[in-house]
Order: sequence, then C-alpha cells, then structure tokens
Amino acid sequence: MMLSRSDRSSFSIWLWTIDKWIFFSFFTLLLLGIIFILTSSSTLELKLNKESYYFSIKHMIFVILSFLIAVILSKLNFHKIKFLSLVGFGLLLAALLYCLQYGSDIKGAKRWIDVFGQSLQPSEFIKPFFIIINAWLLTIWKSTQKNKFLFLSILSILSIDIMLLLQPDLGMTILITTIWIFQLLITGIPILFFIFLIFVIPIVILLAYNFYSHVYVRINDFIFGTNFQANQALKLFNDAGYFGKGIGEGSLKNNLPDAHTDFIFSVIAEEFGIIVCLMIILIYTIIILRPIIIAFNCKDIFQILSLSSLSALIGVQSLIHISSNLSIIPTKGMTLPFLSYGGSSTISAAIVIGFLLSLTRKQIDFSEVNLDIEDYK
Repeated sequence: MMLSRSDRSSFSIWLWTIDKWIFFSFFTLLLLGIIFILTSSSTLELKLNKESYYFSIKHMIFVILSFLIAVILSKLNFHKIKFLSLVGFGLLLAALLYCLQYGSDIKGAKRWIDVFGQSLQPSEFIKPFFIIINAWLLTIWKSTQKNKFLFLSILSILSIDIMLLLQPDLGMTILITTIWIFQLLITGIPILFFIFLIFVIPIVILLAYNFYSHVYVRINDFIFGTNFQANQALKLFNDAGYFGKGIGEGSLKNNLPDAHTDFIFSVIAEEFGIIVCLMIILIYTIIILRPIIIAFNCKDIFQILSLSSLSALIGVQSLIHISSNLSIIPTKGMTLPFLSYGGSSTISAAIVIGFLLSLTRKQIDFSEVNLDIEDYK
C-alpha cells in the first residue's frame, strides 16, 4: 500500500487500515437506528408523559458514544485488547454478582444497576470481553495442551451462566453459551465433550421451564399461539407489504410497550416494508461474513477464534431477535444490535465492532511508505 506525505495524519493511517465493509455497515446501522427509534418511540413518550423526542435524543447520545468507543478500540493492538478484556471481564463478573443482591428489579428480573442515574446491564457488556478472554484461554490450551486452560474456560462460562440464570435471564444465557460452544468447535474439542454438551443444554432449558415462571409462560405461549405481542408483531409484519405503511403510520408501537426494543424489527417491517428489512439483513450479513472471510486467511489461532466468534455474536443475537419477531421461536427479550433502543445494548455491540475493526486492520508495509515510521508509533 502506498501513502503519500499528505497522508501523514494518524487518521489517514487508521482510515487506510480499517476494514471499510465492516466500518460503513456499522455506521449505516447506527444512522438507521436513529430513524427507527424516532418513529417507534413516539407513542411510548406520550404514555409515559415524556418530552417529545425523549428516547430519540437519549439514543443519539448512545450512538455518538458508541461510535467513539468503536473508533478508539479499533486503534488498539492485540495485546491491549487482551488486557482491556481481562480487566473488563473481572469488573463485569463483580457487577453481575452485585446485580443479584442490589440490582434494580424490573419485571421480576435483577439485570440492571444504576450508575450515575443511568441503568446499565452488565450482562450486555460482558459478552465481547468474555469472547476475547475465552479465545485467549483456548489459544493457550490449543498450543500447550495444558487442560488447566480448558478448565478455566469452562469455569468462566459456568460463572456467567449461573449468575445469569439467578437473575433470571435465560435468553442471554443461551446466547453466551452458544458462542462459547462455537469457540470450542473451532478449537477442536474432543467429540465426547461435545456430545455431553448436546445433552446438557436441553436439560438446562427443561429445568428453566419448570422453575422459572416467565420461561414457562413464554414457551407455552409459543406452543399454543397465545402470545399477544408476538402475534401482533407477526400479523403486522405480514400486512406490511414491500414498502410498508410509511414513517410514523404503523400501529404496532401503539399496542406494544417494547416496540422500540424487543420488537423493533416488526416496527421496521410495518412502516418501512419488507425491502428495507431485507436490506438490513444484508448489512448484518456483511458484518457477520466479512470477519469470517478474513479469519480464513489468518494463521493466528487467537485472531481466528476472536473474529469468528465476535461476528457470530452479532449474527446469533440478530437471528434470535428477528426469529422471535416472526414467531419462529419464543420471545426472548433480545435487542437488535444498533437498531433497538438501549444504551447497554448499543455500546456493547459497538465494543464488538471496535474489536472486529482492530483484529481486521491491514498491516502496512512501512518500507513502501514515504513517511517517518516513528510518527505512527
């Protein structure tokens, strides 16, 4: 890659080296999210006696903060990402433990803590840090064959899952555990261990069905078709047509309190149409597949594990949200990255993008560049 002297700024180096497909897909989703929150939250603002554009303004603040976080993280090298993830993972484990005792009880779940007047969900933030830490542990295990690192990986997922189930948050438990299993498969775990996991997961779901009332209700509603929110979302999705009813003309947000979060995809379908929904799915597909394609050309196990599992996180979470909106699976209360309202969700997804941009940055051959290398160290 050739750079002229006019490209000496650190911004130019950054712009040259980041993956444009991932970055502009991320930027596009952030902009679309502002529009969708604007149209989906207006009814809720009236019901809660909030000022006009209350949720939209808050979401714009989250978007700006998320963008800055992604850019800052994209400039970090592998070593700094590992160190940051280690610190973040430790602090967020403590925050999850704090949630169980002192967290805000909302709809029967203790998932949030108040920080400077803002509700934060530690389980959202821990996802990207856990992925990096687990990729690091599995990389060491793969190269050394010392089982203590595999044990630490198992211990870390058990610690998270136990605290999530106690909140309770089955949806997040399934999401994080799925990504962990995905990482194990890439690493090459013994087949007997994988078979063991296949039997354990249904048992956990069965126990949750019997011991957690909200899981019992959601699964029964899904089986017998009695979930009002999901049925409303599916009906309006079917009625949307190719171009939708128009911005602000949808009725779903009038009937569902979570239209701007858990059912944002249905609101988008109703007001903007199926074509826009397909375009959104295409953008997510780019974010998911681009890192995986790059991972195929990598030789570093840590980079392969991190890239594939971070992109899988975006993919699985998006799939759960869209599938529950289409009544393919029971409702999970899962947000759609960058498009649903929520500071914790948006910032957490931005951390994922920041890590992806860092891990996919091109390596410049400075011997071909007409500038002083010291300027960029």
